Amino acid sequence: MNSLKFFLYALSSVSHVGAASAVSPITAMEMKSIDKVELHLHLGGSWPLAYLKEVAEPAQCVQLTHLLDQIEQGVEYKNAFKVFDLLSKMVNTDKKVEDGVAALCKELAEDGVVYAEIRTGLKDLGSGHEGYLKAVLRGIERGCYQTRLQATVLLSLRRDTPAQVALQTVDLISKYCQQGVTGLDISGISVQGDGSSIVPAIKRAQELDIPITLHIGESPEEAAVQQMKELEMIRPARVGHCVHLCPEAKNWIEMRKIPIELCLTSALKVMMISELHEHPALKLLKQGHPVIICTDDPLIFRTSLSHECAQVAQIGGLTMNTMIRLQEKAYSYRFT
Repeated sequence: MNSLKFFLYALSSVSHVGAASAVSPITAMEMKSIDKVELHLHLGGSWPLAYLKEVAEPAQCVQLTHLLDQIEQGVEYKNAFKVFDLLSKMVNTDKKVEDGVAALCKELAEDGVVYAEIRTGLKDLGSGHEGYLKAVLRGIERGCYQTRLQATVLLSLRRDTPAQVALQTVDLISKYCQQGVTGLDISGISVQGDGSSIVPAIKRAQELDIPITLHIGESPEEAAVQQMKELEMIRPARVGHCVHLCPEAKNWIEMRKIPIELCLTSALKVMMISELHEHPALKLLKQGHPVIICTDDPLIFRTSLSHECAQVAQIGGLTMNTMIRLQEKAYSYRFT
């Protein structure tokens, strides 16, 4: 039985949490034992908590716990971004970034992740944007040393990123493409900025064959015309979230079999969905559409890739063999 038929057979008997299943539920601990691929992880929301407690002030840690508790209970999409301001104050030097990335890579390796793409926008923490990127790359080199993990970097642009910074971002991707920088991420608050300032950078990235992943369908406030404009102009290699898609955007993605980065806990905690089984990507997964299980921000949403995989397996009644095959497919969607 080929992998797609096997997957569809395993998934066909259930549709949501609590449905009867022919297999025993897979636990996060069991998922930890298999090789996994993480393709949607933002550095700013993924610092290991133990590391933050080492470098941050006690008052900042108390404030962080308070914000994380709020998110745990559920917050509106835009409000979830408030925690990033605090985290940027906690990790505010290139050395802290390097050490934090190293700690993150070790944490990912311990969770059984063998390949990860770490997303980050450029920052100037004293040595310029390129100095910041070098700090991230040094952290990856240190953190992956003597582990099975391979990690790369996707540089991120917001839709309101100034044109000059956007172009510099693409130039740095090109300059460091042989040193672990593998693609471009379009993210940030989806209804903040119309994307016009980053169009020249996107066109340059396309000229350089730099793969692009696009956050889309995060908010019901996203206009259909904006979604279609972005898809047709960017032509992303992958798309993230895809909860609130207009019918035309959903059809565009389905027709082209664009892999979807599914961040299940994230969608629940920021109220994109009210129940885990409501995520539209789960239905597409059942239909055979390429879907990649991801974490988004494991610190902020108090999750891990093993936990996310276990949730998907339990919702769908999937076997371990099917989960292994899904991870093998995820590896084929990486940016190289």
